[in-house]
Formats: sequence, C-alpha cells, structure tokens
Amino acid sequence: MKRVLLLSLCVLVLTGLAGCREKRSVSSENDISEGIIDNSTESQISAGELEKTEITDKSAIDDEKEYMKLYFNDTEIPVIWEDNQTVQELMEEARKGDVVVQMSMYSDNEQVGSLGKSYTKNDEQITTHSGDIVLYSGDKIVVFYGSNSWAYTRLGKMNIPEDDVTELLSNGDITLKIATSFYNLPDQTVLID
Repeated sequence: MKRVLLLSLCVLVLTGLAGCREKRSVSSENDISEGIIDNSTESQISAGELEKTEITDKSAIDDEKEYMKLYFNDTEIPVIWEDNQTVQELMEEARKGDVVVQMSMYSDNEQVGSLGKSYTKNDEQITTHSGDIVLYSGDKIVVFYGSNSWAYTRLGKMNIPEDDVTELLSNGDITLKIATSFYNLPDQTVLID
C-alpha cells in the first residue's frame, strides 16, 4: 500500500512538473522589434526568491505573488530584480500607478532618466555590464548597454541576451515604464518566505 501511494505521489509530481514546463513561453529568434521575449514566470522572480522555491502539495497554493514588470517603448523586458530597499520602494511607487521615465542616451554605453523623486540609496563602487539597471544619485535610473565603473545602487539585471540589450538601448532615446502585476505560481510550486 505504501509503495502504491509513493508511486502515485511521484507520478502526480512529475505530471505537474511536465505541465509547468509546457506553460513556459518560448521566444523565437529573440526578435526584440517584434516584442518576442521569454516572459516566463521564472524570469520575473527576483534572484532571492528563486533560491527559496520548494516543491510541495498543490493544496498549499492559495494566493498570487506580486512582481514588477519593466518595459522599454512598450516592449516587456524580463528582469531579475535585486532584493533591497530601493526595489521595494520602486514597487510601492508602481502600485500607485506606472512609473514612466523618459530616458536619454549618455556616453555611448547607457540610458539615463530622472525618477522624479529620491529613493533610498545604498551606493557601492561597482563595474556595470550590459543589461545592468542601477540607481544613480538617489533619483535617476540608469540602464547599461556597455560597461562603467562608478558608485551605484543595484536595482536589477535584464534577463535577455547582450546583443538584444545593445540593439534595444543604443538606437536613440527610449521610454522606460515600471508596472506591477500578479501571477499564480505553477501547480506544485510555492515560495517559502
């Protein structure tokens, strides 16, 4: 009897995992101009939350998880957000309404724009890389398509190929939008706080 129950449980878990895998969206040819980007739930969960995932019984899933979405010129870009006070403040602001920032190209390696208010900064001297998103001077958001070394507060990293980052950010000024959304975790998965 125990073997039958154990075998049934294993089949249920594997079936659930296979079902989750089928639900992932897949990008075809990473064509940013067409807005075709992998928007899977995994790419939207912060790096800290990914480390806290655990497989469990489906009955334990009751509610949705909130996350932030990032858009450049109305194209959604998957981001792995940092787990820090500044990102939490940005999420609070986005809950009140979309945070929209007019970005300008700067120094052939970044886009920068004013957030319109100051946020908690925890600056540290870092070398940025393509796709990094940082807070500068407490009130400006900077997104890199190149590298730079300066004191910034880390906000996140775009989860797309480096060539796509360059194509997206190096061809003129853009509009950045941060919005909040909700998702249901796939069956059989729950985040443990």
